[in-house]
Amino acid sequence: MKHEKETILIVDDIHTNIIMLSEILKEQYDLKVAKNGLKAIEIAKKGGVDLILLDVVMPDIDGHEVCKILKDDEETTEIPIIFVTANNESSDEEKGFSLGAVDYITKPYKPSAVLSRVKTHILLKVKNRLLDDQNRDLKRYVSLVDKNIITSTTNLDGSIIYVSEAFCNISGYTKDELLGENHRIVRHPDMPKELYDNLWQNILNDNTWEGEIKNLKKDGGFYWVKASISPIYDKNGKKSGYTAIRQDITDKKLIEEISITDGLTNIYNRRHFNDVFPKVINSAKRNNELVCFLLMDIDHFKQYNDNYGHQKGDDVLIAFARTLRESINRADDYAFRLGGEEFGLIYKSKDKQKALEYANRIRENIKKLNIPHEHSSVANHITASMGLVCRNENEIQDMDIIYKEADDLLYKSKESGRDRISANE
Repeated sequence: MKHEKETILIVDDIHTNIIMLSEILKEQYDLKVAKNGLKAIEIAKKGGVDLILLDVVMPDIDGHEVCKILKDDEETTEIPIIFVTANNESSDEEKGFSLGAVDYITKPYKPSAVLSRVKTHILLKVKNRLLDDQNRDLKRYVSLVDKNIITSTTNLDGSIIYVSEAFCNISGYTKDELLGENHRIVRHPDMPKELYDNLWQNILNDNTWEGEIKNLKKDGGFYWVKASISPIYDKNGKKSGYTAIRQDITDKKLIEEISITDGLTNIYNRRHFNDVFPKVINSAKRNNELVCFLLMDIDHFKQYNDNYGHQKGDDVLIAFARTLRESINRADDYAFRLGGEEFGLIYKSKDKQKALEYANRIRENIKKLNIPHEHSSVANHITASMGLVCRNENEIQDMDIIYKEADDLLYKSKESGRDRISANE
């Protein structure tokens, strides 16, 4: 879990300088202190340091040497170092930057400059850490996909001339059992003949066929794949066979779920909202239904984060999302985190009055969480302002118009005192 505050290590052999920097930074950051270079290295190696403010001139080893040691060590090389010095010579700065420092602060200190530079490099470090996490996640997802890519190649007659290990693993056949065979060896009797007729019609006409197929395992079991089958050509451009790339749908669905789910709150994300909302609108037009969109915003959430910390803020977002998820009663109702502290709910209702009653139940459920918020002008606990749009199928134009209307109504709720719902006429 992310620390509530980032930690800064102040390194200076003069006590007065440490006190001055501490007074500037103590409200926003956790602080550690070292009065010499060796102690600074020792603290940094123990971990938990997000940034170092390092005095250049010190008695045992100077700041430049400390910086070099830390940057040469894999355990500490990623910690951003800002030199603190009374020397504003460009050559001194050049030396520090060449050793790996990210910035310079000159004495006497200007509190605004100190805070600004520290904040900038803390944010850069946090963003880099998030990027590293995302890269690790991406590699994990790619690895998951790679392990489930099921491929095979046939000649023009349909005889298998190549199969991947994944194909063997999922089908239960060995390569020797599959090579030279036709894919009929894995054809499941549940699959209609028309599907294969359409498949062959496409690939014989040099098109790619895509679809979902239920296949038969050697042991009599079955598996589903999403397949993409395309012609392949030799170096002279002559068609020589067909290659099929398949994915096990179970793992594919898992990956899809990850891609459409907000990582913090575990409800649907903005990407899925953009995909689902038009489909709901089209369904409503076909079935003459009333579509409702409830746009919500946690009241004074910035003040909550500023006073309780971002970790507590994350806990509020998680609890808020859980309340939405638990309030949903139908399979075709959807809850989304649309960004920051903004949430959305798409649902169907018999009429506008029932839709408003449902929205009010959600608003009350949020209040019943009883999460303290002493810095809110609305109440001493977490509340939410909402904008509700309900449209019959013949009134719907597109999702952007509905969203804009809900956003305007949400703004109206905030202007009217918050912790309330504004609905369209």
